[in-house]
Amino acid sequence: MNDASNEQLLRVRRICHQICASSCVEQKRKGLHETLLMKRPHWSVLKAEEQFHQIDLGETIPFDIALPLPARDQANPHSDQGVNLFWERFNCHRCGRCCYTPGAGLYLEESDFQRIAGQVGKKRLKSLCRYDQSLKAWILKQPCPFYDAKKKECQIYSIRPLTCTKYPLHPPMKEIPYNLAVDAFCPAAREFAKETLGWWIICENNWASIFGKMEQRQSRD
Repeated sequence: MNDASNEQLLRVRRICHQICASSCVEQKRKGLHETLLMKRPHWSVLKAEEQFHQIDLGETIPFDIALPLPARDQANPHSDQGVNLFWERFNCHRCGRCCYTPGAGLYLEESDFQRIAGQVGKKRLKSLCRYDQSLKAWILKQPCPFYDAKKKECQIYSIRPLTCTKYPLHPPMKEIPYNLAVDAFCPAAREFAKETLGWWIICENNWASIFGKMEQRQSRD
């Protein structure tokens, strides 16, 4: 695909995000994709095994997975329908993989640090962190000292860092900037991606409709 085609596709997706976000989320919530999938062959069915294999690579290879749900638009404070549906359907496995990653670290916002220090004590919290001079912030060491591997639960769940409350959601991917993205390292996120593959047919229908209208305008001009 050349640069012009890429730009046109990005424009179509941008328009779709602006005008179809609410309706497409409701269509997915109501299961409209199932009716569409019965009407014509679609890659999410025909290539399901191949797609599942690619998604499962996330267990050992770090990457993000784009989801067929609209990302939150910073310019529109009410554009959270996609995020809401994600949390409605997402089922955490409580495996602790996101908490138990040797060698990693978790950036603490100032509000995170103060909130957690208020419960466990500032001295103890500092002993469980390292201070990053470039970021001017505390980095919580991992494996996370607050994860109880035996009970498979977070010991400070109600006051956990903001990053943890959003996981496995990641910032949208550069290639697909208007869709939610998740960390493929998370088993529950991989499961969600597999379960919602069929939702892409709704996105593609919307893109095709917008593209068709753009072509009609161009032909008239």
